[in-house]
Parts: sequence; structure tokens; C-alpha cells
Amino acid sequence: MISKKYLKLLLDLRNRNCLFDKILNKLKNYANLENIYYSEFKTSEGKIPIITLAKSLNPEDFRYVKMFVGAQHNEYNGLFGIIEFLNMLEKSIISLDEILKDHSIIIMAPLMNPYGFLHPRKDNKSGYYLKNGANLNRFWRRTFAPEYKDGENDLINFKIPEHAKILKKILDEFWKREEIQVYILDFHETSLLERFSEELNNNLKIDLNTFKFSHWLKEGIIYNVMKLYDIKYTRKPLFYKSNPNSDYNHINLPIEQLNVVCKKLQEYIFTNKGKLQFYFCYSNRSKEFCKRLAQKIYNNLEDILWETYFPAFNHSFNNHGCFVNMNDAIIRKGVYSMELETQKHFFNIFDEIEKSKTEIDYFDKKIKIMNMSIRLVVESIKEMINLY
Repeated sequence: MISKKYLKLLLDLRNRNCLFDKILNKLKNYANLENIYYSEFKTSEGKIPIITLAKSLNPEDFRYVKMFVGAQHNEYNGLFGIIEFLNMLEKSIISLDEILKDHSIIIMAPLMNPYGFLHPRKDNKSGYYLKNGANLNRFWRRTFAPEYKDGENDLINFKIPEHAKILKKILDEFWKREEIQVYILDFHETSLLERFSEELNNNLKIDLNTFKFSHWLKEGIIYNVMKLYDIKYTRKPLFYKSNPNSDYNHINLPIEQLNVVCKKLQEYIFTNKGKLQFYFCYSNRSKEFCKRLAQKIYNNLEDILWETYFPAFNHSFNNHGCFVNMNDAIIRKGVYSMELETQKHFFNIFDEIEKSKTEIDYFDKKIKIMNMSIRLVVESIKEMINLY
């Protein structure tokens, strides 16, 4: 779990190189354990560490590949969640023999954007982008499905980054054996859940049926509240465009019902204060697996997670080249890719540094929510390894 010492290191941007080396050394040390292997790939943007858990390195011995990816952006849940999972293996809290009993190999890529990690800057969303300003999570469809022709948001004017090619190369020896099933879970963080909830709570009751739903997640938050509080609706569709060319929707409810929705939204936010916001994303192909996985994890960690009717959301309508949408574009069968979104801990790390200096309870509050995220990541890894 995250300690105050580690959180201070994260906020000490002048010494990010020291923290980076400390993390790499920690990951290397896990290779002292039986059946755990460490690899390091040098790129023009820094070193990318890979951890492999397997009883054999012969592709013919496997039926399943489970891959976990973290820290593509300025996010730390996947990175520190993977480290915590490995700590639990080292301390024998989790049995590696039981994990690897089903002819599976586990591959972990905990720190995919070393440049963003080493150089958080205000003009780079505190470490979100690669060195050239591109978003790594837009290249996976092009990397694994070069035959796909409709990737309008796949950053086609940029070369495929070294980072993406490394993961493809690692998976190639399994990819060509189509009897092997490949499961990929990509860990992310988002500020949208918190920001959109606040925006809806502040503005929906003012605008009511003129409010502009400019993002699918705003609709999802409201629909989630309606399902949880059993608010029925008869007008369909629930969300609609008043103009076919508009880039936003309106909600199709009478004023009386909208007032009820606003009241329940406020109650929902108050009830879930202090709990961890999250959701899983699936494509058409990974839908069944992801929904089962998300529901199982939600049931296991219900005490720390915000209440939701939808532990997993459909992501296939977003036309960009993320891991989730790569899934539906590829020809190869037996691949299931998903993402986990949790609360963003450092939306602006420079603001966080200032808060850490002025807010008396900053470290206690931040550590508490970060450790919730780590618990969620560890649980996700454990359950995805067990689920087929």
C-alpha cells in the first residue's frame, strides 16, 4: 500500500529519477522469487519494465495469457496496485502455485509511459502524454489491427510508439497460436466521475430539461441514479438530440420527475462520499467476461466502492484506438480486452503539491483513497486470473 513516505516521493518532482529507479529496483527484486521474471526494454523515452509470472516460458505450455497494463498516463493505481500484488506474492499472502495452476502465463507492464512519469509538466497535463505530445492509449488498435480502416481517432499522423510495439512483440509468440486465449486489463484513472457528478448536482436542477448532456458519462451517472432509486420513465429514448447535428443530448423527462432525479442525485452523492468511484469498460467481444468480472469485484469490495447499478459500461461506441476498441477490430479470436477507470488522484500534480503544504489532513485523505484504488486493482488482478 502507499505510505506517507512514498506519497512524498511522488510529490517531489525534482527527484523523479530517484523514485523511478527505486521502482525499477523494487520490480527487479521480485525476480528473486521462483517463477517470476523481470525484463527491461530501453526506449528513447526511458525504460519500460515487464514482469512475467510463469512456470515455463514455452508458448506451447499455455492456454491462457493474462496481461495487466498500468501508468500510460499520469496515473498510479495500476503501477502501485501491481506492486502491491507482487508484495503479496513475496509475503506468501497469495500463492503463486495456485495462480499458475491453469496453464496460464501472467504478464505485467506496470509503467508504460516513463517519459510522462519522469517529466510531469503543466503543458503535458502533469505527465499525461508521450514525448511527442501523443496519447499512448490511442495506438493499440493500429498496433494490433493494422487492417482496420475506420480509425479516425487513432492518431494516424503519428508513428506507432515504441511502447506499443514492445507489448505487441511480447504477445506475438502467443498471438500466432490461436488456441491461446488472451485477456488484457488496462488500468486508468479519470477525473470525469467526480467533475461530472459535481456539475450535474450544481447545474441540472437549474437548467432541468434544457441541460446539455455533452458526454456519455453524464448520461450514465443520471441513469445509474434512476436505476438505483427505481425511478421509472415512459418517454423513450431517455436521452435524445433536439437537432441531429448537435453534439449533446437532452433528457426526456417531465419537470416533476427531473426534480426527483436532482434530489436523489444529491442524496446519492452524500451517501457515497468518501467511497471510491470506478467503472470497467468493455467492447462487444469482451462484454460477457468484463461484466462478470466487474460484478464479482464489486460484490467483493462493496464496502469501499461507490454504489452502482453498472459496475461495467459499454465502450465500443467510442471511435478511438484504445485497448478496449482494439478488441473488436482484430481478426484473431479469443482476445478479450478491458479497462478499469478509477478516481484520478493527481489531475494536476502541481495543485496537489500546494495542497500538501497547506492542508493539515492532506496526506491522510490522499493515502486513504489511493489505498482504496490499490485494493481495487489487486482484487481485479486476482479475480481476472481466476476467471475464464
